[in-house]
Amino acid sequence: MSGRVGRPQGRPRGSTEQANALAEFLLTLTSGMTVRELAARYHVGKTLWGEYRSGQKIIPLKLLRRVVEDRTPDERTRQARMETAARLHQAALEGTLQTDSPSIAEPPAAPESAKPPEPIKEQRPRPLTLNSGGAGIVVLAVLMLLLGSGPASMDSATSAPGTSEVGGAATAAPLTGTGVFAIGPDGRGVFQWDGQWDGQWDGQWDGADTTRWTRIGAAAKQLWSGPAGLFATGMDNLLYAYGGRPGFWFPIGEPGGDLAVSGTHVYRLAADRQAVHIWDGHGTTWTQIGGPATRLYGGEPGLFATDPTDGRIFTYLGRPGQWDFVGTAGASFALTDKHLYGLTPERTVVNRWSGGAPWAYAAGPAGDLYGGAAGLFSTDPSRERLRVLTEPGTDAKNQNWQDIGPAGAQVRVGRREVYVLSEDRSEILRWSRDTGTWRRIGGPARTLTVWAAGRGLSGDDRKRN
Repeated sequence: MSGRVGRPQGRPRGSTEQANALAEFLLTLTSGMTVRELAARYHVGKTLWGEYRSGQKIIPLKLLRRVVEDRTPDERTRQARMETAARLHQAALEGTLQTDSPSIAEPPAAPESAKPPEPIKEQRPRPLTLNSGGAGIVVLAVLMLLLGSGPASMDSATSAPGTSEVGGAATAAPLTGTGVFAIGPDGRGVFQWDGQWDGQWDGQWDGADTTRWTRIGAAAKQLWSGPAGLFATGMDNLLYAYGGRPGFWFPIGEPGGDLAVSGTHVYRLAADRQAVHIWDGHGTTWTQIGGPATRLYGGEPGLFATDPTDGRIFTYLGRPGQWDFVGTAGASFALTDKHLYGLTPERTVVNRWSGGAPWAYAAGPAGDLYGGAAGLFSTDPSRERLRVLTEPGTDAKNQNWQDIGPAGAQVRVGRREVYVLSEDRSEILRWSRDTGTWRRIGGPARTLTVWAAGRGLSGDDRKRN
């Protein structure tokens, strides 16, 4: 598979942050098009297009609207982008960034309601048919501010105390320790659990106790987290990175068909699932590192992708286009801080892969797998009960599933805990490996994400070392 890779546009160089924000928005709209192609289509010179996309000149609103119309086939998204275009254009002209998003910079408040493979036979590894698209060095989530698309988008701000800046661009906050994040019902509010409350939960997020959860965003659809930071899909269908302060979010592109975080890197599967990209760490620029895939799995052991043709799983070697075969198709895969686990297509056996070594038996039948620093968890074959894998040993009979409670609607794994969103999404429950007990920590919620540092280096760090 071959693809054209053009010279990167580079960071905006406008005289104000507002001009740069408009330029970033325009770069997102025209991603994949050269200035020559833009000049031919819109009958505006190449030099002017370069200045529009760099922020050195303000694009005429009529032309900007035409670009939005051409580049956004979905009507709902088009309307949201038209509103964003008008707002950003006005802000750039006035030199003052305006936002229609509800502000949440007030004091924190509680949420409103708030077979892989049977052991694999030795075979010659071969790369997944993933195409390179140029080298990209990803730093921690660094990007220029780009305003959201209307009242339902993520909150935005031009700057925030304590947010580091590199070359004038805000930096997303990397995560350390353990972070628990949730979206309120119907997408209303993004919240972070402070993890310090030890009292009795009263059954609702009514604002009576502000020490439990902090509101950090206005509205979102989905969350992802990892060492690189916290990421969310906004109501305007753009992908955002969290800047580390309530209300401080930055669009970094489209969410695509799947997202994975591994180490300090963020990976995206294209919406049509025909390419895997890595975020370049600034603005809305992504570099292609591979071709078609079905799913992405990211964690401390690295990045993995499944082939859409036969379901085989491959691992990314750190350079565009370089992937190694890991195993055959599985019904479910999960990553802990050390291993990749896979459930055979018949869901009768769970096997473990430790990088280079043959797959080894880990446990018996399961419904779905979930992994993290706390270890491997699964649902039973009926998907009604949640189990934890007892400490793996060399003797297969010592590797068993231990039932710990109801499975719920979502399962997320932390450092020594597992978090479950109840089946009716009314409660967030936390189970501790140390105590073996459950505790309510919040709810209701639409979805949640949990990230916890493991005991060793990330997969990407292991490759570098």
